[in-house]
Amino acid sequence: MSRIQWILGLLALFLLQECGALKELSVPTQAGLKGMAGLEESCQAQDTIRSILISKAEAILTFDNERYEVEVTIYSLRDSFIYLSAVNSGYEILRASVMKDSIKVINRLDKIVYRSPLERKYGYQYPVNFRDLQNLISRYYLCNDLESAHDDHMDHIVFEFDEPYVKKRIHLDREGLLMKTFEFYHQQTNKYLMGERQEDAFRIYSNFMITEFEIVARGGVSTYNRDIKIKMDVNPRRYTFTELR
Repeated sequence: MSRIQWILGLLALFLLQECGALKELSVPTQAGLKGMAGLEESCQAQDTIRSILISKAEAILTFDNERYEVEVTIYSLRDSFIYLSAVNSGYEILRASVMKDSIKVINRLDKIVYRSPLERKYGYQYPVNFRDLQNLISRYYLCNDLESAHDDHMDHIVFEFDEPYVKKRIHLDREGLLMKTFEFYHQQTNKYLMGERQEDAFRIYSNFMITEFEIVARGGVSTYNRDIKIKMDVNPRRYTFTELR
């Protein structure tokens, strides 16, 4: 797997919260309202959520005719960072973190640390930023942006985060509030990151860094407002460090 594929595989796995059928712990039950009324009620009930931990999620990542099966742990602290650990056959193969301005990936198989800016100093920006990735982890993070949403009164609640040259849309099912589709498209560079729900899977399309790939996520348990220790340091004598631009 190339260094760029490691990073895009990481970004795909961040979508496990909305892609898989997760069992939620430590969250009050929600009433049966639909549409914006249901979303607003859900947000009021969950307005104290500051972190989300997803554990024991199973994911199958497929691209370039290769298939990877992993068990994933994801931890996100609101407006701060996103952390991921991927285990294959009992061995941690990948550990990664995303900050507001950078991505760090530890390839434990090949003993390489990759670091890449999430924001570019020159030229056009990428079609997604930290806030976009955070919003894709859970609809609860969208609660701060209800002014950017509207109810089409048919199938979806639509969030619009358009920026100059960049179309950014997230569609939630107006009944179950699950993510149905998302689209991040840069009109000048034609770079994009898009996804759609297909039964129990979520298919993601991108030419952001690599060609089209697919991820299928199942199971997992999500808990809220739990503090965990994050370790992203490695022994510099045993690892090679690579800066990506």
